[in-house]
Amino acid sequence: MRVLAWVSWLSLVVAVLTAATALFCQWGVNAESFGARDAGLALSFAFVGAVASVGALYAVPVLVVLGVLSLFLQRRVGFIFLASGAITALPLAVLTWLEGT
Repeated sequence: MRVLAWVSWLSLVVAVLTAATALFCQWGVNAESFGARDAGLALSFAFVGAVASVGALYAVPVLVVLGVLSLFLQRRVGFIFLASGAITALPLAVLTWLEGT
C-alpha cells in the first residue's frame, strides 16, 4: 500500500506541473508582448503547451480510474488520484473555455 501512496503523491505533483506548464504556455503564446523577434519563443511555448495538453488528455481517464479503484483499498490515496485527475483536466477545461469565447 505504501507504493500506491507514493505513486498517488507523485501523480499529484506531476499533475500540478503539467497544468501549470500548459496554462503558462497558453498565456505565453497569447501574450501581446510577443513581437516578430519572439516568434520562435512563442512557437516553443505552443509546442510545449500542446505536449502538456495531449499528455493531460490521456492522463485524466487513467487517474480517474485509479482514483475510483483506490477508493476501495485506501480512501486517502483514492482522493489524491481523483484530485490529480481534476488538476490535470484544468488546462483542458480552460482551453475549451477560451476557444468558446
